[in-house]
Amino acid sequence: MFTFGNKMVKTIGILGGMGPEATNQLSFLITSLTPASKDQDHIPVITWNNSKIPHRIDAIFKNTKSPVPEMVRMAQGLEFLGCDYLVMPCNTAHLYLKDIQPNIRIPFINFMEEVTRYIKEQFPKVRRIGLLGTNMTAKMKLYETPLLREDFVVLMPSEEKIEDVTKAIYEIKSGRKDRARILFKQAAKELIDNGAEVVISGCTEIPLVLNQENVNFPLIDPSLVVAKRVVELSLGEQANTELLSVATQEVISVQSSANFSVK
Repeated sequence: MFTFGNKMVKTIGILGGMGPEATNQLSFLITSLTPASKDQDHIPVITWNNSKIPHRIDAIFKNTKSPVPEMVRMAQGLEFLGCDYLVMPCNTAHLYLKDIQPNIRIPFINFMEEVTRYIKEQFPKVRRIGLLGTNMTAKMKLYETPLLREDFVVLMPSEEKIEDVTKAIYEIKSGRKDRARILFKQAAKELIDNGAEVVISGCTEIPLVLNQENVNFPLIDPSLVVAKRVVELSLGEQANTELLSVATQEVISVQSSANFSVK
């Protein structure tokens, strides 16, 4: 925790590297959403962008090296450096929260819980949620568990589209973003056609190429939701809700490089 004048500001630790671009995007969102008129107004953030964390999915399905020891080491390091909250900009990595949390005293800001809370607050009449995610997202029910707990109906893409989304994630990691955008849009359209009222971008790579300005239905970016929550938790009562709302709309506009609509 830092003190600026009479203000107590919480320090945020980003346990990143899964992947590196998604980590950078979260940092950008936090900075963009912070109501600051000078450098000293910004939230103190410590980012550990460690791309050498063992593969999360392979550890489960191929019994390869577990990422947990490295993730625990990072979490403990960020805690030692004075962080008050931790955030992990990777949906799949949340599978390991139960293994990391007992080793530290500070809390994680959970992507799935925050998105569920956000939908309840912002879309009170919505019941049918489309989840745009990978095969891992579908199998491990990362979003389904908190959403079903709140009596939402969760719709997943067909197996074919889930495979397309998974392929698209690796297209992004390889720098081929145009093809990835097409695959995401097709999968999202299938969800809407099947009755989804809003769609969650269930992988942190998806908003790197597809955001609200690109589609004509409500599309939820979990990183944006969590970034807003980070600002609220760090600044506490100093967080200006109205300014934060305006900043969010500005960020969405900046994110969009073209107007892609799902017809």
